[in-house]
Formats: sequence, structure tokens, C-alpha cells
Amino acid sequence: MPKTAISFNVPPVLWEAFKAQADGLFLSRAPFLDYMIANELPHLRNELDGLKLSLRAKRHIAGAMKRQGPTSVNIDVRPETAAALREAMQVHNLVRDAFMTRLLIFLRSTDAFLKYLDVPRIASSRGTDAYLEEMPASPLSAMEAVRDDPLFYVRFHVEAVHEVGIYRVPLPRQLDWAACYLADEDIPGTAAYRRQQKLGNELLAMLEDIPAKSPSKARRTKK
Repeated sequence: MPKTAISFNVPPVLWEAFKAQADGLFLSRAPFLDYMIANELPHLRNELDGLKLSLRAKRHIAGAMKRQGPTSVNIDVRPETAAALREAMQVHNLVRDAFMTRLLIFLRSTDAFLKYLDVPRIASSRGTDAYLEEMPASPLSAMEAVRDDPLFYVRFHVEAVHEVGIYRVPLPRQLDWAACYLADEDIPGTAAYRRQQKLGNELLAMLEDIPAKSPSKARRTKK
């Protein structure tokens, strides 16, 4: 079957860590990422339904990635995967590098990252009122269960805790290079950002201007 080459940029440390894990699991990186992209694009499209990055936000995310001194990665994927990826990027005006990088971050889901998201390190129903199916004891059956939806447990807990999916959940601003969506009020320098800052300052000023009730008056009004 013919393949289509796609490329993306990713921070070097993240790519090397992903490569090491994939190699340790005897995974062929290109077919694996092809499968993951195809499986995750419907989730991405669903989460971003009706949303589109502004040009300013897109430039901000792309600039944040550039400052990481990223590694360029080329992989061969099925033509339909490449077409679906291209369409999703166009419809939502996304930065392909950010989507691919975020996918790698969630695939790795290190202990520290899961702790930040308040997701259990061990796949379970902890912290929810749902029952999640346990993993099969059979190694090959367990691999098959994970294969069907590798990000199921992480996605479930992120949605339960944060009420948004993995492509919308806020990450530390230092990771803006892995953002699939940022509103204009989150982008320094935009008019929306300045308005948001002004509203915040006005609210803070209102809180600071609340007069304190004097002790004597408080005693007089006490029943």
C-alpha cells in the first residue's frame, strides 16, 4: 500500500524519550503514530467543534515551538491519515507540531504529568463514580485491550476531573508549544488579552475598595 510522508517538529528531549520508550516496547514508530493519529483525530475534532485558532494564537504557539529548538521528524503514514490530519489542521487552523507534540506527551503520560492532571498513576476508577473495566491478565490480551484505545484511561480521568478532553485541558503556560487551542485572551499582546487584564485589574480594585466594618458598628448591629 502506498504511503504519504508527513513531517512535524517536536522538542528534542521529548522525541528522544518517546523513541527510547517505543524502541523498548519493540514498536515501529511510523505505523504506531499513523494508527494513533487516525484514532485521535475524531476526538480532537469533537473537542474543538466550532473552535478555530486565530492567526495571532497560531503564531504564538508556533513561535513557542520554534524557541524549543525542535527536531524535525518525518514519518510515512497512510494517505487517508495524512488527508484527515490536513483537514483537521485547516478546519481548526491548528499548528500540526503542537498536535503531534501533545499526542506524544499524553502517550508518555509520565508520573509527574499524571500528578499535575490529578489522574491516577494506576489505571482504575479512583476518584470517579464510574466502573472501569480491569485489564486482562493475559499479556497479549492486555496489549489488544490497550491497542483499541491507548488513551482511554487518561482521557476518561481528564474529562472527569477537568470537564474537558485531553486536547483542551489547560497545561502550564510554559507548554504553549503543545497547545491545540488558546483563546485570544490568553495571548499576550492581543486586544482580548488587554481587555481581560483590564477587567481583572478593575475587579481587584473593587475588592480592595470594599470598606471594612468598624468594630463598634459591628457590635451595634449584632443581635
